[in-house]
Amino acid sequence: MNLDIKNSSVPAGHKSSAERKSAAAPATLTASAAPATPVTSHPNPLSDLPDEVDALVIGGGIAGLSAAWQLTQDGLKPLLVEARGYLGGLIAPGYIGPVQVDLGAETFVPRGVETAQMVAALGLEALAPSGDGARLFLPPNRANGESHWRLWRFLRDAYLGIPADPGADDVVAILGAKAAQRAAQDRQLGSEVGQGAEGETLAGFVAARMGQAVVDRLVRPIVAGIYTCDPADLATDTVTPGLRQATREHGCLADAVAFLLARSRKATGGRSVDKCVRGGMFQLTAALSQAITTAGGTVLTRVGAQQLIAPDAASHGVSEDTAHGTNCGASNAAFHDASDGVGYWQVVLAPTKPGPTPSSEPVPAGAPRTLRTKRLVVACSARPALRLLASANLAALDTDITIPVGAPIARYSLLVDSPELDAAPVGQGLLVAPASPASCTNTQPDAVESPVGAKALSHLNVKWPWIAQALAPHQHLLRLSYGRLGQSEPQVSLEQALADVQVLTGVTIHPEQVSEHKLVRWNGTLPPLPPSYRARIAAFMSQVENIEGLAVTGAWVGGTGVNAVVAHARTNARRLQRS
Repeated sequence: MNLDIKNSSVPAGHKSSAERKSAAAPATLTASAAPATPVTSHPNPLSDLPDEVDALVIGGGIAGLSAAWQLTQDGLKPLLVEARGYLGGLIAPGYIGPVQVDLGAETFVPRGVETAQMVAALGLEALAPSGDGARLFLPPNRANGESHWRLWRFLRDAYLGIPADPGADDVVAILGAKAAQRAAQDRQLGSEVGQGAEGETLAGFVAARMGQAVVDRLVRPIVAGIYTCDPADLATDTVTPGLRQATREHGCLADAVAFLLARSRKATGGRSVDKCVRGGMFQLTAALSQAITTAGGTVLTRVGAQQLIAPDAASHGVSEDTAHGTNCGASNAAFHDASDGVGYWQVVLAPTKPGPTPSSEPVPAGAPRTLRTKRLVVACSARPALRLLASANLAALDTDITIPVGAPIARYSLLVDSPELDAAPVGQGLLVAPASPASCTNTQPDAVESPVGAKALSHLNVKWPWIAQALAPHQHLLRLSYGRLGQSEPQVSLEQALADVQVLTGVTIHPEQVSEHKLVRWNGTLPPLPPSYRARIAAFMSQVENIEGLAVTGAWVGGTGVNAVVAHARTNARRLQRS
């Protein structure tokens, strides 16, 4: 993970050319120093810990926090350690002007009850976005006689762009009559179409049921904007859990979408399924940390796990070669503590400090300490998690897993003074379709090149009322997103961002109208999860479930999105508590 923040404040009013040049070249901060829910650690955070804890959670992102909170609900007092200096992971707050906003994940989709129930139990409120809906910025469809990119409203009834009624006016307008007729043939197909190998990817499943045009003009723009992946690279059953099953049960994809939408709207009061905690998603991570400590648990930052010793190894001791082979900086004596601890995991912990570069993993920075526990949750990101699990030398666990690499993501936020934006010309925001020949019928590749570099724009003070309340009249907070899978790291300037805003909204904003702008990078944080990876992780998790006292959770095993991660973390914490 690489979160990089470039920030610049520009006083209101007229500025010299030198001042404007300075405003366009802000400074840098990365994930290891991100201002996300800091927790003050004891100067010697390991010195006051007991030798044994009820449960030990490694990783302080939303997965680790949710797992630790669930353990407290079951009467345990867990210890949670996070190697970085902050909690939250991909949920990270930061100030832009007078308002604190989410720099990372800003919504969750409340499928099931796990996230919504946890939010309510913490005394928080989940709200749907305000504003006049969202838009798609699509290339021209020659079948409709179009020649330029243009804005379209999101479909009224659709799930990730898949229409519940292919014959609806808004569907026909975007697809054209011929493509809409092909999509409607979904109702004449047998329910088994798309259930085999051809439907393992989301693009393959939708194309088999409704045709390629639905993928190109409806599904791909939304999926690429949300997940930074092409639907051809995503497993259907991971990104849209239950969709293929609902298609089997209801006979066609359109009716399956209608069923899922009705169920979701019933659970959310008929509003948009995307929700945010009032005040920002970072309120959730802060509340989780507070609830864990209030229940008797302990939350420590700048403390990292260096090695795991499985129960069998702990009972027989660990050789000097094994100890030194982990390169964790611990003395061999530390590994022999509690050698009578049959049934106990031993975890070698050490204080940490930032690595040599802002995006590097933290490194050990003090004397290690070995703790023991009967319940261990590994909730850090994929690569450190696999290294830790490999250090335990578990014959029953194969940690040789290739982790997909996500796209380089850049988010450019602009705090501007613009009365013209008061009309909210794009509602709460928009997604830009990837520029590909398939997106535009009978058009050469150079004719469909996007007129903007951005892949999304959010009008944040339209979307979230608490942001609007913090801003002055005619002041607006915009966020542009850049970066797609397979592209190099996007280099974004103030001039480019303002040019993209003009194309997408029709509103011209001059540099002197910008009071602050911030560039945030989340490189590699949303990898594609193809069917082959999903199958490999299913086998891995089956092995984990057969190992005494061990749970593994996080987005790399639980799926993409806050809701998927929370549900996975809570489920596995319950299983661990019962073991």
